[in-house]
Amino acid sequence: MKIEIAESLIYSYLKHSEGCRIVQTNWRTSGKWIVTEYETERARELFQKISSSEYFSGIFKNSSFEQLIKQAEIDVLGINTAEETVYGIDVAFHSAGLNYGSKTETAFRIIKKIFRTIFIMQSYFDENEKFNSYFITPKVNPATKVIIEDLMIKAKEVINDENITIDFISNEQFYSEIVDSLLENIDEEHDTSELFSRAIKLMKLDNRKVESTGIVTKTIVPRVTSKKREVNGMKIGQFVQHSFRKAFEQNLLSAREINELQKPEYSKRIFNSNYEILKNQSRPIKDEYGRTRYYAREIFCNNYHLTSQWIEPQWEFLLDWLNKIGYEYRNNAP
Repeated sequence: MKIEIAESLIYSYLKHSEGCRIVQTNWRTSGKWIVTEYETERARELFQKISSSEYFSGIFKNSSFEQLIKQAEIDVLGINTAEETVYGIDVAFHSAGLNYGSKTETAFRIIKKIFRTIFIMQSYFDENEKFNSYFITPKVNPATKVIIEDLMIKAKEVINDENITIDFISNEQFYSEIVDSLLENIDEEHDTSELFSRAIKLMKLDNRKVESTGIVTKTIVPRVTSKKREVNGMKIGQFVQHSFRKAFEQNLLSAREINELQKPEYSKRIFNSNYEILKNQSRPIKDEYGRTRYYAREIFCNNYHLTSQWIEPQWEFLLDWLNKIGYEYRNNAP
């Protein structure tokens, strides 16, 4: 069986750095799966939005939406169940550098792959809220990269959805954000099925010292923190659920505060949230688009549900509020 080292790297990255509890390489659909018009509604709307945009009107050429998601495949798929976030990553490892033809043709092909991965994730994992579509490669011509990055800026403007993240990661960024992030998170992991992680552990067994001749050396790999913030080892979605439950158990949420958390203006002012932080319902209600914006599980008694719409820029709002109510999150690790 052919083993792709780049896919093994991304598999380990999603599992250990992004906290994905479900990860699969070479993910493909089954011909027996049925996706309804309701499940594909969001993806179809985005397809139409992109197809009619100024920058990408011809990017799908004559391909219909159905053709784009039929027999779909993603190099590495990951699901962070605690965050209700799906990752779809296409990875290319070309020793001579990424090349699908001319620089412009290569750039548009990358953007098309990123778009297509979003459509696939939204269609087949419709119950989730957040979707991250990345194209990752360790080496690309700088001139090609400039074209891709320019298209990425335009693509983000067209998508304009805080629940969709797209990125093209290559060259130095590949090593600083992917490789280094993984290196700092695998020291205590012992899954022998992860090829890349095992290879790194093998290299770390090299205890040779640097000789005066300079012939024998040992490379020291720089490490950086993950680009996504964590508190007590948790990313924002998991952390907010844990901290709200703990705050309630510690009687830090007064009746007045619980009432305020159900108000749109308070939620916007304190958390910069577009949704009420709490809903008191027997089950999470849906918004005008039929999307459930609240965690299905009750956050605490009396049917209170917590909004699932949390993004990185809200960290400081959240931590400031926790400090205000007297919740010492540093002493409340799981």
